[in-house]
Amino acid sequence: MDNEKKVIELKYSIPMLTEGGKTVEVNKLQIGRLKLKHLKLLPKDFVEKEGKVAPDEIIPLIAGMANISEECAGEIDFDDIERVADTIMNFLAESPQIGKK
Repeated sequence: MDNEKKVIELKYSIPMLTEGGKTVEVNKLQIGRLKLKHLKLLPKDFVEKEGKVAPDEIIPLIAGMANISEECAGEIDFDDIERVADTIMNFLAESPQIGKK
């Protein structure tokens, strides 16, 4: 396992707006390691729920860790979401549990 980032091949491409204002179809996501800035994207009860994240709470986390917009993250096909979410959860599992006594 590369501890820096994971590249996930999507079965179904997603539209992404470029800096130039064009929309391109993307079929790969790079998920980076969990950083302190991502902690604010975790649900407030993350530790109490023993690291479980509800479906509606995963979109901001995917967006932050993949460095894409939430709108773009929301376009990820249901067939792809399990691999994306598993990758993120693996990075979360590798990180120390913050706030747990």
